[in-house]
Amino acid sequence: MSDVLIITGGLITSQERSLWQAARKCYHQFARARHAWLDVKIKLGIAEPLVAQASELRRLHRSDDANSRLVQKYFNQPPLSDIPDLTQVVLETCLEQAGVSCRCLELSALYEAPRQAESLLAKTKYVFLSSTYLHDLSELEAVVRRVKRPGQRLVVGGALMGILPDDWQGLPEIDVVAIGYGEYLAPLLAAWIRSNDEHPPSTNGRYERRRHSTFLFSGAPSSRSLDDLPTPDWCYAARRREDPLPMIYYESVRGCPYRCNFCNYPYLFADRVFRYKSAERMADDWQHYYETLGVRAITCLDSLFTMPPDRLVRFCQLLIDRKLPIRWTCYARADDLAREDLTAMMKSAGAHQVQIGIESGDANLLVNMNKNCTVESNRLALENCRRHGLTSIISLIVGFPGETADTLQTTYEFLQQSPPDFYFLAAFSTRVAGIPLLNPAVSAPLGLAVIPNLYSMAPYWRHRTMSCDEVGNHLRRLDHQLMRHRVALNATLFYRGMLGYRPEHREALLDFQQRVATEHPWIAGAFDWLNRRVDSYLRRDVAKCFATHGETGRAALTRPDLVFANHTSKAAIN
Repeated sequence: MSDVLIITGGLITSQERSLWQAARKCYHQFARARHAWLDVKIKLGIAEPLVAQASELRRLHRSDDANSRLVQKYFNQPPLSDIPDLTQVVLETCLEQAGVSCRCLELSALYEAPRQAESLLAKTKYVFLSSTYLHDLSELEAVVRRVKRPGQRLVVGGALMGILPDDWQGLPEIDVVAIGYGEYLAPLLAAWIRSNDEHPPSTNGRYERRRHSTFLFSGAPSSRSLDDLPTPDWCYAARRREDPLPMIYYESVRGCPYRCNFCNYPYLFADRVFRYKSAERMADDWQHYYETLGVRAITCLDSLFTMPPDRLVRFCQLLIDRKLPIRWTCYARADDLAREDLTAMMKSAGAHQVQIGIESGDANLLVNMNKNCTVESNRLALENCRRHGLTSIISLIVGFPGETADTLQTTYEFLQQSPPDFYFLAAFSTRVAGIPLLNPAVSAPLGLAVIPNLYSMAPYWRHRTMSCDEVGNHLRRLDHQLMRHRVALNATLFYRGMLGYRPEHREALLDFQQRVATEHPWIAGAFDWLNRRVDSYLRRDVAKCFATHGETGRAALTRPDLVFANHTSKAAIN
């Protein structure tokens, strides 16, 4: 039977081993992008501290004081990129159970190990490509054109496929677009392989032939419980390594019970119901991983691990009762962590890090976002994390409708008073079809207009208080403030060693970060020049797009399904 090659990973990630390779991949992506100067601006903001960090690390190797040794030890930890994606493990488990043998390839190998990648691609008829860590069609097309071989069958699934609009027709190189639960899709695709492509994959007739590709939809479970889904078998991944797995990924929920205006996560699996595994099933899975593989660390990828609260309490109690020595990381809402008893119980059960969507320190912006969470809850959550030794990793959105220089200052002052351990900064984006904000009832009062674009991770937008041609400089300014004034650690800079972070690392890492931000003036000067150049291109392109497609932008407010309707028009691009 033909083997399947599973390809997972991102085109450009936070764990790039080489800045040169990252730049090369950015070039390949940009060559296929359209109206992507905001994307370039955002990537410049990410690249600047990384370039300065590389220079500072070279300087650090010449030092031998205690702080320098601690920082070097932090960065010498095994990179998280060496751990397989959960998507890969799930697909491998389901296909092997269906009698289809698999091989796996990280997407980065297409660039870093082209001979190995070519060898695998040349002798594989079926390729399953995950789009979960791809951001838009410019990245997808760059990867697909690099992967596809004559006579090969290409299946593309993952999160990106689930956030594209309903009228997207696929790509000529893609045979099957798979949308929904991988655990249900894999057996259907295995049956398609066994039929030697004679019968299209289907589940109760839920497939559609569109212009370029066949679209396969998995369907959803019959109840809210996910206990019947197969347990991902990490033994396959462990056998390919010489050393034990330092950490594995786990998922216990699908969807989200909340409806934040900027997020469509509840609908990623073509499913609008919040579903979850029971506390007993989760504890059994973790005990199995501990006893069979010696797993000591688990990162939970759930959109919201702390829901439902009674499940969380029961799960933590089971971990405590079973005395499982597993350190774990999860996503959590601030209002859950604002309960000190719950935070203390999570810590007692082995919780090590929590990732919290703070998003803003301004109360009005949280209302605009429909976060159903207050600034005070955010403050209490961070305070409880500090008190009980839970590492806090927060996300912030810059530029959401209602954002101004004053609200950003409010956010900065909030973080000064309630500092997290790490932070991620993100520019407000309208790239995802179906987010509540694109509903006219939500967007119209905020004065939001958008430009349709599937070929950029950062489509153009403007609203009453800010435009996308301003947001990149606000991001850069806030990032510089947080780093220079030692408020918190830039998570992109320190992602590699985050798994082993300890509170005693904080001061030495903040010192290192401050030097990254302040002691490389020639790097800052070079990026000042680059930013001015990109700003000029961005302003002109944004003005041109809104002058040309103003009606399309306004139509998006009344017809959310048309947000990306004109992405194929070459005439519009030129």
